[in-house]
Amino acid sequence: MLSCEDELTTIPKDTITDQGITFSANEMEMYANQFYTSLPGTMAAWAWESDAASDNDVPASFTSYPLAFGTQTIPASGGGWGWGNIRNVNFFLDNISVSEAPQSAQDKYLGEILFFKAFFYFDLMKRFGDLPWLSTTLDVDSPELFEGRLSRSVVADSILSVLDRSIDKLPSKSQTQEGRIHRDVALLFKARVALYEGTWEKYHAGTPFEGDGRDVNRFFTQARDAAEEVMEGGYTLYNDFSHPEIPDGFSYWRLFSTPSSEISSISEVLLAREYSADLDLIYWGQQIRTSGGPNGHGISKSLVDAYLCDDGLPIGISPQYMGDETLEEVTTNRDPRMKMTISTPGMPIKISNGIVDAYQLPFLTLNPWPNTTGYQIYKWLSPFIATEDASGNNTSNAVPLFRYAEALLIAAEAHEELGTCTQEVLDRTINLLRDRAGVPHLDETVGFADPNWNFPGLTPLMNEIRRERRVELAFEGFRRDDLYRWAATDLIRAPRLGSKLEQWRDRPFEPAYDVDEVSTRIENVDGYISPLLQTFGEGEVGFDPSKNYLAPLPVDQLTLNPNLGQNPGY
Repeated sequence: MLSCEDELTTIPKDTITDQGITFSANEMEMYANQFYTSLPGTMAAWAWESDAASDNDVPASFTSYPLAFGTQTIPASGGGWGWGNIRNVNFFLDNISVSEAPQSAQDKYLGEILFFKAFFYFDLMKRFGDLPWLSTTLDVDSPELFEGRLSRSVVADSILSVLDRSIDKLPSKSQTQEGRIHRDVALLFKARVALYEGTWEKYHAGTPFEGDGRDVNRFFTQARDAAEEVMEGGYTLYNDFSHPEIPDGFSYWRLFSTPSSEISSISEVLLAREYSADLDLIYWGQQIRTSGGPNGHGISKSLVDAYLCDDGLPIGISPQYMGDETLEEVTTNRDPRMKMTISTPGMPIKISNGIVDAYQLPFLTLNPWPNTTGYQIYKWLSPFIATEDASGNNTSNAVPLFRYAEALLIAAEAHEELGTCTQEVLDRTINLLRDRAGVPHLDETVGFADPNWNFPGLTPLMNEIRRERRVELAFEGFRRDDLYRWAATDLIRAPRLGSKLEQWRDRPFEPAYDVDEVSTRIENVDGYISPLLQTFGEGEVGFDPSKNYLAPLPVDQLTLNPNLGQNPGY
């Protein structure tokens, strides 16, 4: 008979504890698995909400994005200052020496854990800047708990060093189980981190958010080299999708509506978060079709205006541009990725048993989650009902997290930062993306001057590289980070606008849409929908560039350790 004492002393067999741990191959896999749930992928962290804190999206409520809208206060506790994941990865690193598993297994899982250490530290650095660097598991009286923070430059160097160790240990993609971290994922993440920090330190130089003053080209060089190594890995851009109910050339769109069971066949995707309806592993990802999205979202006029026309020229100078009085006009003669990102009349939103329901109108009147701008997302929508549950709101489609296209974009941007972006570089990076999309090539001379360039102080080529990045990666969770690393205060603070309001008069909305009534609340002086008009007026949103590039540390942690110091402006 099992006694109470037995119950209290028996080591659980389905979880990892530090009592009697041996780190067998199975235990190492179980330990690493806990960190995979931290990867983005569900609706709240990904898909159309992932750009809500940027100029790509206009949320109905800004309270969930206090940094972007300038409402951030100092929290009493929490606020993202959490070190549990770092402690857990350090526990593994401190104890893997006890393992007697085959060396190949030790290397594989060590590589994964090192990747996640870098992943968690990168998130903390983006949010708080300077950080303590914890190399081992701490006790309650460890002196490190009472030390100050290290410069973000040192932290970034340490993250990249950890990734180098991860890259050295991880197997190739072909030798890795589907859905797990492999060498090229770590390489691409290294490129992402290095580009982020290099641009952050360059464009925040001379501000309270700068690094330690060392040459930032070391970051650009690492970003370029890591991205180039991924590019040598035999990956290709996905361009094989066809379906009788979907327009030709929609492979880019299909990347984000692919069933998990098929995602491994797409070479472009280095790593995806996968789901299974059979195992009830689904996410609330199809509300794009049934509403404007939780809390209400809409694509911004700013993103709409960023798409080139199909002659390769921006809307400010292209004779192909039809204007923006209506949704039909603004999406005509544009970069084809626009119609793969924004819902347009006639596009399938539901395909079931041979019956096709086509998109007609944005959910401007749907309560409680209306579309906010008149521009509704199409990227991430899957009209194929077979991939969903009975409610029609959930899906088991895969969520690409690392893809080859990002490596191309990083390589181009890093080359331009280093002054080495030639036509040869463009032809094997940006122009591969344009070939798939069906957009004319980018020339190293650019060949035009856009009166609406977002970054008039930078080279024409850098402006176009940044435009390409914005369009290709829209609603994949990059835009907020890009604006912050570029110190793009004007874009962060710009009014969040949508479509022309008048075009929705007398349209068959259910329930009805009273343009005259809503115009008094959300129409700006130029006739555009301005969902935040009542809060911010015609002017800029409340982002404060003297402090809101970083989050504040919580009061309780500063009380426990005053040496941490508060972030600028708080």
